[in-house]
Amino acid sequence: MSTDRTPGLRPVREAGMAEWPAIGELTTEVYGALAPSSPPPSWTEYLTSIAVTLTQPDQARRLVVDLDGRIAASVLLCPPSSGPTGRLENPYPELRLLAVRSDYRRRGLAGLLIEACEQRARQDGYDAITLHTTSLMPTAKAMYERRGYLRAPGLDFEPGPGFVVWGYRRPLA
Repeated sequence: MSTDRTPGLRPVREAGMAEWPAIGELTTEVYGALAPSSPPPSWTEYLTSIAVTLTQPDQARRLVVDLDGRIAASVLLCPPSSGPTGRLENPYPELRLLAVRSDYRRRGLAGLLIEACEQRARQDGYDAITLHTTSLMPTAKAMYERRGYLRAPGLDFEPGPGFVVWGYRRPLA
């Protein structure tokens, strides 16, 4: 990507643990803006879980893009997930909680983070990567589909009655 659209751009990097709370604040701010159009009980629980997810030590990589001396965008790259029985439910890495500050949108930052996740997944030997999105995120859904992400209904789940979270997978070949 050309940096002329984004002056002061530094490459995608892995965030240090001290930055995790700031990533949590950015992500809850971005996802919190969706609250008025979402099912209240499940979305409130989801927003609460975001902060916990982003600040608890785990195997996920927290990737960020800095602009103007602050974190302008972030994403989690999670390892394949196991179900309660230890069986792999999703054998591919998953990008989660992609967030771009409202004043930094339309600068290609989401694309940079997605590309970084895809590259890391390839380097780790995976031939696909996954993500989830919902009807509340039509812009994100369209962006993912333009980038070659295909519906993977086997990854869908329903956190609340009638609220479906759609699974997507992209081959990395």
